Amino acid sequence: MRPKAIYYFIVMLLVTGMIACGGDDDDSEPAETKTATTTDSQPTEPAVVERNIDFAAEEEAIRDLYGVYATAHGGKDVDTLAEVWFKSESDDVFTAWTFWAGTFERNNGWKAVTAAWEGIFRLRAGAVTVDISYIAIDARGKEAVLRGAYAWGNQRGDLISAIEKDGKDWKIRAIDYTGGKNGKQVKDLNDPAYTFGEIAEE
Repeated sequence: MRPKAIYYFIVMLLVTGMIACGGDDDDSEPAETKTATTTDSQPTEPAVVERNIDFAAEEEAIRDLYGVYATAHGGKDVDTLAEVWFKSESDDVFTAWTFWAGTFERNNGWKAVTAAWEGIFRLRAGAVTVDISYIAIDARGKEAVLRGAYAWGNQRGDLISAIEKDGKDWKIRAIDYTGGKNGKQVKDLNDPAYTFGEIAEE
């Protein structure tokens, strides 16, 4: 009887020890396998995406665009002019001018702009120059405003232009050749991230 009692006593100790160790196993679970309970209920902050924009390079690209525009303009090259314009039929795409005997005209949409230049080129010719005095670019590097003085034969004046990214390339979206004298056709950027020059007092 005595050996059996010792045997039962040892078995009881083992069972008790295993039960006690089993409770500790939950706490000794490796940290990497435990499920986090405190962070699941807390809102996560959105990731901040930083844009690394080379604004000097963007300014140069805008100047190059206007160089192509002026060359095509002076050469009556409607096909090239059509390529540098933003291809959209939106009213945000337009030209505004007073080339027809001083009468204000606005042509909305890319097709109307192209057709208008074909008409103007039948009456006017000559090299075009644009002396850029101001460029502003938004923080996304997607929109820009350009101001400058243009000369086209005996036609001279100030222009304001809206420029927009079409994929990776800048395109002209709008030009007001009246310099804003017939209402604010092209709006300035509210809070540009980059500027060259200053807006002259109107």
